Amino acid sequence: MQPILPNAVNSQVRERRYAQKANALEKYALDRDSLSIERIYAILDHGLALGYHTKIADTLADGGCAFFPHAHITRCGEQIAAAVHASLLACQRSGKNQILLIGVLHALTDTHREALKREKRGEDLTREPCRGIFSLDLPLPNDDFLSKEYSLDHFIFLLRHAVNRQGIESPKIVTRYPNLVRGHPETLVGIKELQQLANESIMIATSDLYHHGRAFGASLENSVPLTPKAYELAQQNIEKGLGLLARGDLMAWRQHSYDTDSDSADVGQVVRRLLGPLEEHIHHLKIVDISDMFEGDPQPSWAACSLVELRKLRA
Repeated sequence: MQPILPNAVNSQVRERRYAQKANALEKYALDRDSLSIERIYAILDHGLALGYHTKIADTLADGGCAFFPHAHITRCGEQIAAAVHASLLACQRSGKNQILLIGVLHALTDTHREALKREKRGEDLTREPCRGIFSLDLPLPNDDFLSKEYSLDHFIFLLRHAVNRQGIESPKIVTRYPNLVRGHPETLVGIKELQQLANESIMIATSDLYHHGRAFGASLENSVPLTPKAYELAQQNIEKGLGLLARGDLMAWRQHSYDTDSDSADVGQVVRRLLGPLEEHIHHLKIVDISDMFEGDPQPSWAACSLVELRKLRA
């Protein structure tokens, strides 16, 4: 059987992507604001109904991690809700009252986009101010660097509603965004502090592990529509990438992330550094149409939203 390829385009074509219609931060915020309390509770209940939160909570309480998506809350909110329930349950089981959220730092500013291009070319980033581990409560290279970031917003939103609904005190939330790792997370400014936070916290991370279609540079002929073949394509490529990460081949994981338009190149490298050898398991995979996020609604364009458990390998 011939392997299914990821987005079959060369680097030149990849640069000619569709522009996003509007700031994703604003789009997703409007989506959340439109939700009634009944709809929010339905999303939280759907997350419980998936049935994975108990198993993931065991892993989180044992010092492991998990990946949850950050696409439209109305299209993959149940996966995010499952991660919320798992995190709260892990806090109860472990006695820890702090959740460390590892977020994707999307290239949403010109400065960041130029730095990412240099990183992909293999240039020296030793003095690059966009390289490191960032948060709004840490010094930033410029005021706009995190101002448009949205990857953790859905999780924090659903967690607030979950604790209010249950009438419990919310754990402390700490956010960190690794950026431009390039195979050497041990050299990042802030990595020691992050390791300490991981030891003290329940840790969970967001990643959309595969994107596909015309919005990501593929031609119409090479684009797979939202059919069972799309799930096969996503499953094959996500499993391949997670295998590289589990083995600790960080540069191969990085390249695979760029080849498959995963936004987890940096998140994965840092999580692997913090966890060491691991076992991975995809609990839930869902294909989400995101063509409406781009000018001209270029169909097909989709994200593979997944709920992934990352267990620490014990000697």
